[in-house]
Amino acid sequence: MKKYFVAVSISLALSYQIFAEENPVIKLNETVITSESFGTNILRTPKNITVITARNIKIQGAKNIEDALRGVAGLTAYNNMGGSDPKISLRGMAPGKEEQSILFLLDGIPYNSTVDTGAVNLNLIPIDIVERIEIIPNGGNVVYGEGAVGGVINIITKKGKNKKYYGSFSIDGGSYDLKEYKVNLGSNLTEQLSLDLKYNNRRQKNYRDHHTRDIEYINLGMEYKKNEHSIYFDFQNSETEYRFPGYLTKKQIEEGKIKKSTGNIKGKEKLRIYRAKYEGKWAKNLFFNIAGDFKDKLYKSIDEKTNTVSTIRDTESFYISPQIKYQYMPNSYFILGGDFLKGKSKYRYKKDIKTETSRKSVGVFLTNNIKWENFIFTQGYRHQKIKYDVKDKLYPSPNHKQKILLDKTFQQDSYELTANYLLSDTGSIYASYTKAFRAPTADEAGRWRKGYDVKIQEADTFEVGGKLAWKNWYISGSIFHTRTENEILYIAYEDGKLGKNYNLPGKNIRQGIELSLEQYLEKLTLRESFHYLKHKIKKGTFAGNKIPGVPQYIYSLGMDYRILDHVIWSNSFHYYGSAYGNYDYHNKFGKQKGHTELNTSLRYEMKNGLSFYGGIHNLLDKEYFTPKLNAAGTGMNYYYGSRRNYYIGFQYTF
Repeated sequence: MKKYFVAVSISLALSYQIFAEENPVIKLNETVITSESFGTNILRTPKNITVITARNIKIQGAKNIEDALRGVAGLTAYNNMGGSDPKISLRGMAPGKEEQSILFLLDGIPYNSTVDTGAVNLNLIPIDIVERIEIIPNGGNVVYGEGAVGGVINIITKKGKNKKYYGSFSIDGGSYDLKEYKVNLGSNLTEQLSLDLKYNNRRQKNYRDHHTRDIEYINLGMEYKKNEHSIYFDFQNSETEYRFPGYLTKKQIEEGKIKKSTGNIKGKEKLRIYRAKYEGKWAKNLFFNIAGDFKDKLYKSIDEKTNTVSTIRDTESFYISPQIKYQYMPNSYFILGGDFLKGKSKYRYKKDIKTETSRKSVGVFLTNNIKWENFIFTQGYRHQKIKYDVKDKLYPSPNHKQKILLDKTFQQDSYELTANYLLSDTGSIYASYTKAFRAPTADEAGRWRKGYDVKIQEADTFEVGGKLAWKNWYISGSIFHTRTENEILYIAYEDGKLGKNYNLPGKNIRQGIELSLEQYLEKLTLRESFHYLKHKIKKGTFAGNKIPGVPQYIYSLGMDYRILDHVIWSNSFHYYGSAYGNYDYHNKFGKQKGHTELNTSLRYEMKNGLSFYGGIHNLLDKEYFTPKLNAAGTGMNYYYGSRRNYYIGFQYTF
């Protein structure tokens, strides 16, 4: 199967040499806002950046952000950990801590909060509101601060159109009782003022019993523009309710006892976000923006069998970031900025844990961008101060003899140096060095291994890469070497049992290659991505072992074919290589086999704004599992992946 898809892609790429409507040079000149919030183009960005547009999302039939991210070189997207939220990993970040090492942004504002777990629920962002997604591996630590060790994923939402009234509505249905309703409405009330409303309601079960996910999302936004100034406000309210089917043992799988649930947990998450952003041009060479938000998140889970509370986490946070850009020479400028984050989190787990955590962070950064002939040199520096206060609310009691679990302040620096050489307007090559860091989240700091100091995780990355638009080809790739010190992990103890959070001593090494290719033909677009990662734990109990849950090889193939003027057929194939099971740091249970996925979709677009679409995920009905070490360290638990499922729907856009 793998050889077949590789052969088909190569033969198609070689047999068609007709320029398409899409031009790869235009792709290089697309403006992106993640590497710096004031915007630059892909050509001038000295990173292996990937941009997924709303058009890509629509044509390829992505039903959620997880689907849209599949196929990005160096990225792993999976959604089969017993019904939990989708998990995203960049460049081999260890399972269980992958999302804490990636900074997710929503319109340039941090979305995953370090005030609580640092995890992110991508289900709370409907795919229909997304204008584009920008992915930058190993980027963003200087501009955005802690957390961006693996990289940055910026989800940019749709704003108003240049029409009096605009919008869309759609209805989807499919396997496992899928029912989804989406409404997007907007209006330009005046030449300067626009309002918009977005609503999404999704209900779905899954293959296993006690596996459901219900989502409701509403967003109200207002934007005011005048001359070269704009201000935007919005309010988001989202709720998710889910049931977890639990894990399977190897014996249950061998006996075919898969469908029956082994879990009793029901969870509900509520998230409210109030956001504001101002952007303005104050002078010919002076620009300013400021953005901020207030988040209020409540998560609660219960054991339906005993009707007792399992987990409660109540979190509030406030964030603000001003930035100023001054262009002191043609094509040369500096950006000075800062950010402030303050929040508190109340956490309870059954009757065993009850903590209250406050976390405050202040950061300042400076980047300088100099262009000399075809060379662009960038220097960046950040200083950040982070303060923790973690209290045990069960003190005093027999197992809770310490009132203050953590009262500590960290001060940390990060750096970035890059050199980018422009090959006219058709390509560029770059070299970069970054020193990034991440501090423990409030959740990690509150559940730290006794007897071990809390330390900052640091990562040094050396990278070379480039981008090229050649005829109807777009090529992007990089080679990188990352050394991570004091990596924060939820890890097995020396006896193999799962423990708590702590810093793995010494350095871990990750070396890899990323390659992305696209060919634009007359009616056909082909996509290929390849990722190779060599990784090793260098010191301590697990020295010489592989990082568990991290495959060495990942590749993806894709094809979009315009059968008729208004009919597009899209296919994608993904291969994830074998890896040791999650948390098996001893590499005791051998490598667990990888898996493949084949997805297909079809879309028919009419001139009157009406579209019909449908698709099949896991077309070949491949059965696969995600293995995870059990709490005792004696074997693997297995989480079931989604079997073949379909969806159909229609959308009307005006």
